[in-house]
Amino acid sequence: MLHKAKKKRLEAEFKIRRGRGFTLIELLVVIAIISILAAVLFPVFARARENARRASCMSNLKQIGLGFLMYAQDYDGVFPKIGYDVGVVVPYPNGDDGPAYWPVRIYPYTKSVQVFDCPSSSKVWGGDANSAYSIGYGANDYLLWNNPQQDSVDKPSQTLLIADSDGSLSYSVEIAWDPNRWIADRHLNGANLLFCDGHVKWKKIARDASDHTIHPTKNDGVYYLADGTS
Repeated sequence: MLHKAKKKRLEAEFKIRRGRGFTLIELLVVIAIISILAAVLFPVFARARENARRASCMSNLKQIGLGFLMYAQDYDGVFPKIGYDVGVVVPYPNGDDGPAYWPVRIYPYTKSVQVFDCPSSSKVWGGDANSAYSIGYGANDYLLWNNPQQDSVDKPSQTLLIADSDGSLSYSVEIAWDPNRWIADRHLNGANLLFCDGHVKWKKIARDASDHTIHPTKNDGVYYLADGTS
């Protein structure tokens, strides 16, 4: 009898505990713990995702760099011009004809429109002439304004060829900040830079008091002119 009474008492206590549920304080503690974990982990996940995008962007630029080098090899050591020549039209990947911006000059060597799209940029080149001037990568305007000889570049491992860019004319970048052509710091406050020798490097990009990106200079080991003076 004593054993049965004890069993019934334990069963009753178990039912009471099972039906009691969580108190408000317990729920608030759980929510607080989840919020703290989310605040700690979300930035880590975001950084890891951006690191993956930065790596993908670097791969794109390496392929573009190979395209430039192969182009120069086929054209007597001359790099392609950044813009277009008046009256010169070339076939685009989508089948249309249009002005010969540098992406379409390099496209036959990359065989891919996607390599011109940075995964951290909203700009997408569809292989058409209308969007060729507004892609996620900008060429060094000071170097490629005219068709420069590859051998004329005094510091190829330090002279900028292509960079992450933004703006309405993002197919090119300039030393002075321009609202239409500037280097973008979209990869963890930095940009991927492709140099004339074909190597790619990530570099931290500072901002000024007006929140404009400050382009790296020769003091940072980045040159824009073929003669290596600036």
